[in-house]
Amino acid sequence: MRCLALLFGLLVLQQGHCFEFLVEGDWETEMPLKEQHGRFKRGVLTNEEQEDFEAVQGDDITVESYRVESRITSRFCHTTFKSFVVNSGPNAQSIGFHVQIPKRAFITNFTMNVNGVTFVGSVKEKTVARNLYAQARARGKAAGIVRANSQDMETFKAEVHVPSGNRIEFELHYQEMMYRKLGLYEHTLHLQPGRLVPRFQLDVYIYEPNGIASVEVPNTLGEHFTGLAQVTSNKHKAHVVFKPSLKQQRKCDNCTTSALSGIFTVKYDVIRESAAGELHVSDGHFVHFFAPTNLSPLPKNIVFVIDVSGSMWGVKMKQTVEAMQAILDDLTMDDYFSIIDFNHNVRCWSDELVQGSTIQVAEAKKYIQDIKPNGGTNINEALLRAGQILHKAANQGMLNSRSVSMIILVSDGDPTVGEIKLSAIQKNVKKIMREDFSLFSLGIGFDVDYDFLERIATENRGVAQRIYANKDASEQLRRFYSQVSSPLLRKITVLFPEGSVSDVTQNSFDKYFSGSELVVAGKVLPSDGTSLNSFITASSVSRTPERLRSHTHSLAHTYQHSKHLPIWFHCHSVIYLGQLCHYSNSFLWVFCLTVDNDPHFIIHLPKNNMDVCFNIDSKPGHILNLVSDPGTGVVVNGQLVGSKRVGVEKENVKTYFGTISVFSKLDGIMVTVSTDRIQLTDSKHNHSFSWGATADITQDRVKVSIVKDSQVTVTVDEKIRVMMLLHRVWKKHPTSVDFLGLYIPNSNQYSSKAHGLIGQFGQEPEVRVYNLHQGADPLKKEATMEVKGNKLAVTRGWQKDYRRDKKRGSDIFCWFIHNSGKGFIDGHYTTYIVPRLDSFLQRPL
Repeated sequence: MRCLALLFGLLVLQQGHCFEFLVEGDWETEMPLKEQHGRFKRGVLTNEEQEDFEAVQGDDITVESYRVESRITSRFCHTTFKSFVVNSGPNAQSIGFHVQIPKRAFITNFTMNVNGVTFVGSVKEKTVARNLYAQARARGKAAGIVRANSQDMETFKAEVHVPSGNRIEFELHYQEMMYRKLGLYEHTLHLQPGRLVPRFQLDVYIYEPNGIASVEVPNTLGEHFTGLAQVTSNKHKAHVVFKPSLKQQRKCDNCTTSALSGIFTVKYDVIRESAAGELHVSDGHFVHFFAPTNLSPLPKNIVFVIDVSGSMWGVKMKQTVEAMQAILDDLTMDDYFSIIDFNHNVRCWSDELVQGSTIQVAEAKKYIQDIKPNGGTNINEALLRAGQILHKAANQGMLNSRSVSMIILVSDGDPTVGEIKLSAIQKNVKKIMREDFSLFSLGIGFDVDYDFLERIATENRGVAQRIYANKDASEQLRRFYSQVSSPLLRKITVLFPEGSVSDVTQNSFDKYFSGSELVVAGKVLPSDGTSLNSFITASSVSRTPERLRSHTHSLAHTYQHSKHLPIWFHCHSVIYLGQLCHYSNSFLWVFCLTVDNDPHFIIHLPKNNMDVCFNIDSKPGHILNLVSDPGTGVVVNGQLVGSKRVGVEKENVKTYFGTISVFSKLDGIMVTVSTDRIQLTDSKHNHSFSWGATADITQDRVKVSIVKDSQVTVTVDEKIRVMMLLHRVWKKHPTSVDFLGLYIPNSNQYSSKAHGLIGQFGQEPEVRVYNLHQGADPLKKEATMEVKGNKLAVTRGWQKDYRRDKKRGSDIFCWFIHNSGKGFIDGHYTTYIVPRLDSFLQRPL
């Protein structure tokens, strides 16, 4: 099983290209959707798009049954929607099957059963899918198309052309990780059958090995359905059933329309017996849940930055003020705060932080109440002013050493005044924020540049959230604040004894907030022991319970191997502030040969336990051979693109990999990955995929795994793996362009004939480094390296590895080889230039 999710991703970036999932009876070459674990792109819906979300749409359609079933095991949920309908009209017609699914969910299967014949969804590039669908309709065949475009990303849609009298059963499966907010896991199901259903039933089954602390089903469907949800539970299991009859579904006694339309919610929490969390170990994998209780909140220093430009006029401003009134009431005497409101100008309610006393809170609430929106939007100046207020407080010694400092930005639009270049604003904000300051961005409405707000938040140890501009926007604001208003721990790290685990996901966290949960997972390395130890360290703990103080904020607990393993233990997942981050086992290797950014090569030499780096000083358009292995018939090549030359001297143009190809000569298959799309080509077909969805494609010995907007991994014969990481840059950036990073594990099984800029290091050379001394740069050591009979002057410095942190990268210490790797690689770098993307290396080196 694979788990897919987004790093701090409440919403995803909109893309111009997308996949569509097509169901039609005559396919022969397409892969079943169930083999692809496709994930659909979802986002924000405009007001015009919210007017109709009936699950089943069409004229003269009879919905005979509608079933929803969710099974939650160890915080992981698998949900199935089933609907059985009949085209009772006299003519063939299109029937729509629409289901709203959570933003974090990923779809694993979609099928249709037409009169006893089952059709399985298949990934198609958008244009191809629509052409096939049109052909199927012209032939009068049952066909379906699943659309997930940039304007409608919360709704799964299947449009099915159904002949008269045909009976159709739709079945949709999706999976999601349960995340904890405000002390509860929340499972939501969107129920909108669109009409009365004779057989309607919803079941939610929960199984938690450590025990269920509570289960509740708040009435979120309205008074019409009060008391209809039934809950049965014991220590480890719970069952929620909702089964309204036809009479109970009617809006009134004589109505033919359904009152059933809304969100059905189940909330629960688990029993936690240890302050150090739960550690499950089984079958070579572990997962550690960490959600400590009985800790007192740390003091807060908050600067609220509120957009009061003209676009905030009306409901947006009214609800922001309403939310701020409640938020300010939540401040305590231990908290310090200030307020900045901005349009084309920036105003400070107070130029310095003030204590959250009753008098100060009352003054602040009066100030907020009197705001009248107008003018432009000067986000840059407002955020810089907020940072200056926090700096001033820190320099004056006002900040408690245990406190948490944050800026909370509320805005609904793009910058229009002052600095309006988004990249410059990002740079300015990052420069003024200290390592201990966090920025949380709240984007109100549908026209806000949420991507920008998310970037400046995640770059500064915070998160972003979109606030829907409707009647409960003030509640959304208050609810978000509640999630960050009670910080309990800072600088948390979950550690394991050296040599006991590998492939560990993110294990260091900036903050832990009350009611949330941190999760770390990975592999357990073989050993003679029967237990696994975990060590948790945290700083700035306020009034720590005795059982933690005895370890000086370092917890050391031993857990026996557990027979209870979460269903998703093969996944690597991390939850921070109720959001899911994901690194798959398939994409993280302990040792990698990497190429990224301009392009610099990082070669890991495991026998020598060192990393060696070099740049290649080539030109845009050149194709470099990276791996050439006639023995296995595999070649990997990369074509360079140049940075934009606006205002850049020709000799200063940087080069990046814009296209990377993997060619398996024995299979006759080439996978070509560019920053625009992914192509799989054989002797007969050329399949094209965008970066807009997740899919697994297998053909002969070649497997291609696409992770939406993130990375592509190509595996040949389970022996050779190549991963390409997508780097997107701001479209209006004056010089930078989109590019690809390349990651190849040392564990690849090449033949003895393998060569290329990277392939030659499949056979690790002998390396000796000596004469270590201080260089001209005080931050970089210099030394002499002996390798392949050459003595090279090398410099030790930092390079970026983007596998774990795609936006900022991780720093790697390496020995840098000058002059395009001369002396470290065989021959001159120009001998690795090849004519085509499928070319093997021909020249002797």
